[in-house]
Amino acid sequence: MDRLIRIISLFFLIFLPAAELAAQPAWVQGTPVVDSTGPASITINYGLNVTGTVYIIVYNYENNSYPTSSYVRFMALMGGGGGIVETVILSVKKGDENKILQTVLQLNDPDQVHTIYIVAADSKRKLQATPVRLIARTLPCRPADAGSGGDECDRDFILSAVPVLGTGVWSRVSGPGNASFSPNAGTPDATVSVTAYGTYVFRWTENSGGCRSSDEVTVNFYQPPVANAGSGGSECDRDFNLQAVSPSSETAGTWTMTSGTGTATFMPSANSPAATVTVSEYGTKVFTWTVTNGTCTASSDVTVSFSSPPVANAGTGGNNCGLEFYLNAVPSSGTGTWTRVSGPGTARFYPNNHDPMARVTVSAYGTYVFRWTEVNGTCTSSSDITVGFFEQVSANAGSGGDECDLNFTLSAVQGTGTGTWSKVSGPGNVTFTPDAHRNNATVTVTQSGEYDFAWTVVSNNCTSTDVVRVVFHSAPVVNAGEDVAICRGGSIRLGATGTGSFSWIPANLLSNPAIANPLATPASTTVFTVTLTDQWGCRNSDRVTVEVRDRPTAYAGQDQILDFLFETDLEADPPGSNETGEWSVVSGSASFTDIFSNETHVWDLSIGDNAFVWRVSNSTCEPASDTVVIRVNELVLPSLITPDMDGNNDFFVIKGIESLGRVSMKVFNRWGACVFTSNDYANDWDGKDDNGNPLQEDTYYYVFKTDKIDAIKGFIVIKY
Repeated sequence: MDRLIRIISLFFLIFLPAAELAAQPAWVQGTPVVDSTGPASITINYGLNVTGTVYIIVYNYENNSYPTSSYVRFMALMGGGGGIVETVILSVKKGDENKILQTVLQLNDPDQVHTIYIVAADSKRKLQATPVRLIARTLPCRPADAGSGGDECDRDFILSAVPVLGTGVWSRVSGPGNASFSPNAGTPDATVSVTAYGTYVFRWTENSGGCRSSDEVTVNFYQPPVANAGSGGSECDRDFNLQAVSPSSETAGTWTMTSGTGTATFMPSANSPAATVTVSEYGTKVFTWTVTNGTCTASSDVTVSFSSPPVANAGTGGNNCGLEFYLNAVPSSGTGTWTRVSGPGTARFYPNNHDPMARVTVSAYGTYVFRWTEVNGTCTSSSDITVGFFEQVSANAGSGGDECDLNFTLSAVQGTGTGTWSKVSGPGNVTFTPDAHRNNATVTVTQSGEYDFAWTVVSNNCTSTDVVRVVFHSAPVVNAGEDVAICRGGSIRLGATGTGSFSWIPANLLSNPAIANPLATPASTTVFTVTLTDQWGCRNSDRVTVEVRDRPTAYAGQDQILDFLFETDLEADPPGSNETGEWSVVSGSASFTDIFSNETHVWDLSIGDNAFVWRVSNSTCEPASDTVVIRVNELVLPSLITPDMDGNNDFFVIKGIESLGRVSMKVFNRWGACVFTSNDYANDWDGKDDNGNPLQEDTYYYVFKTDKIDAIKGFIVIKY
C-alpha cells in the first residue's frame, strides 16, 4: 500500500501544472560541477539559493537522451532502473542556502564515462525546468606494484610488493620447480623458497571494490659454482699453460692476474680454462680462475714464477778500416762472453771478453765472426756478428767557392776505389749531373745558401770522406718602386732600393741612369727597368711603369626647366679611362642616387634655380668641372578655359600636377552647388558638369586636395 501511495505521489509530481514550475530554485553560481573522480567515485559540488531537495541519477555511459526534470526526480525517487547505476536524493536544509555543498557518488566501473543528470526542487516542490547534464570519467584502477625481481645464489628470495589497492596475494606463474611463501602468500615482503634452480615468474594480485590489478617479477635462482684453478709452477720465459678444471655448462670462467707487476694476456682468451698466459714482466704472479653462474661467483688461485731467459744480442758488425773494432753487444740477463768463431788471425778483447762493449784487435786483415754468449742459470743464448778488417783509403774533395746562381762544378781528385758526392748540409735539395759518382760533377741546388758537400771514397769496404763548402748567393734584392702616373708634360723622380750598383733603361729619358733615383721625363707611358749588381757580381732587375695621363674634360649636361617637379635625371658625359666623376650642389638643394655616377637621379629640388657641378679627376692632373642648372617653377593654376575644342585652353590644366600624387577636385557654381567632382584628377576637365553637359559661361570656384600639399582654392572663368 505504501509503494502504491509513493507511485501515485510521483505521478502527481510529474504532472504538476506549468504555473507551479514558474518560480524555480536557482543553483549557486559555479554549481553543479564535478569536483573530482576516483576509480569508483565521482565528487560533485552543488548548492541552492533556497532550502529544497536535489535529485541525481547516473548512467555508466555517455547518455544523450536529455530527460525532463520530472523524469530525473521520478527515477531518483524510484531508485534507478533503465541503465541508471546510481541515484541520490539530497536535502538543502535551513542555513545551507547559497552555500556550496558536496556529495560523493559511489560507483563500480573504473575508467568509465558516466552521465549525471541533476535537478532541484524547493521546499514547496517547485521543480527546475531543465536538469543539468554532467559528464565525468572515473579514474582507472591503480596498477599493482610487485616491486623488483633479481638474482639469487640460493633458492630463497625476499619479495618486495608495494600494496596499492589493499590486500594482495602472491602466486607462482612459471618456473622449473614448486614455490612456497613465508610467512604466507598474502605478505607483500614474503620470502619465497623454490625446490629447483632456474628462472621463476611470481605474480602479486590485489582486489578492491571494482578494481583488480596484478604485477609480475622475475627471479633467477642460480646454483653457486665451484672453482678449481689447477696447479701453478715455474717458467724460463713469460708464457705459462694454465690448467683450470672446466666449469659446468651453466657456468662461465675467466682468468685474471690478481698479484704481480706488469700486465697479462690470455690466449685464445681469458675464458679458456687451459689458456696460455703471457706476462709483460718477469716475477711471481698470482692468477685467479673465477667461475660465474648468473650473479653467483667462485674463485681459485694459482702461483706462477716467471724467470728471465737470456736473449743474446751481439749488436752490429760491419767493415772496419784498420785492425781494431769496437763491439756493441746489448746485455740482457746473466753473464756474457765474447769468443772468436772464425777469421784469418787471432783476436784479443779489451778490457776483457765479458765486456759487451769490448775493443777487439786482430792480427791480420780479413773477415772475422765473433759470438756473444749469455748464461743465466741453465738458460743460455748466443748471437754472432761479422766484421771485415781492411786497409784505409784517402779522399780529396778539391776546393769550393762562391756562385751567383744555383749550379757549381765540383773538383774532387779521382783516386782508387769508388767516389760518391752527397750533401752534408744546406737549406735546399741537390742533384748531381751527370751523376753523383763523377769527381767533376755539376751540383744544382734548389735554394741559395751555404752548402757542404762530401766526397766519399770506398775501397775494399774502407771509406774516406772529404768535405768542401760552396756558397750559392741568391740574386740581390732590388725594388724599382711602385708604378706611378704623371700628367702629360710633367716629370717624376724614380726611387729604387737595394745594395750594390744601379743601371736604368731607357737611359735617354732619365737624368742619370747610374743612380738609384734619377728624374724621369717620359712623353708617353713608359716601363723603366733597373738592374742591381752586388759585391759578388750577382745581378737582379725590377721594373716600374710611369703612366702618362691626359688632362680630363667635363660636361655636366643641358640645363633643365621643371614645372613644380622636384626630381629629374642628370646626364653628364662619362669620365674617361682612369678618371672618376663626382656631383656636388652649388646652389639650391638636392639628394642624389649616386654622386659618383654621370647618370644619376636627383630629388628634393628647391623652387627656383638649383646648380650642380660635375667634377672629373684622374688623381694626377688638375680636375675639370662643368655646371648644370635645374630650374623648378611654381605651381601654375589657370584662371580661364575656353572649351571650344580649338586646341587652346580647352582643359583646366595644372602644370606640375604629376608631382602632387593623387589629386581630388570639386567645382562649384556661384551659388555653391557642386557641378563637377573628380577623385583622381588628370588635367582632363573641359567645362562639363558631372553629367557631361557643358556649363554656361560664368565664373566658377574650385577646391582640390593632394597627398603632398595643402588644399588649394581658386576660381576659373568659362568662356566659349
